[in-house]
Amino acid sequence: MKNDSDNVITLVQPKSEEEKLLNVVITDKKSTGQKYCKHNQTQISEANRTLICRQCGSMLDPFEVILDRARNGENIVSEIKSLYAKRDELRQAVANLEREEKNAKARLRSARTSILFAENDLKNTEQGIKQ
Repeated sequence: MKNDSDNVITLVQPKSEEEKLLNVVITDKKSTGQKYCKHNQTQISEANRTLICRQCGSMLDPFEVILDRARNGENIVSEIKSLYAKRDELRQAVANLEREEKNAKARLRSARTSILFAENDLKNTEQGIKQ
């Protein structure tokens, strides 16, 4: 490469008289509030192919609205998955508590039975002593 300037493209900013050559005129530029409208109520005009916020009246970019809805959908799906996981954990905890309750009831029955046998043995020994 003897001459590096052959591979370099220089970009020139258009001057005021060259702006007319762009054939593009931007009118009604959006304010910062309109660019970042986060309201969820939109009005769709099928004939005009536009989206308008029903709360603040700003024109919305359809791609941005779709992208926002998709991201919101992803968040909802991940939240649902986490709720399912939490539900499964809670079901496991409830099953453990039910098992512990059954064990405690069985221990109570066993203790009552032991007390009845002990009382019965005590009565039998008292009656044996009296005779």
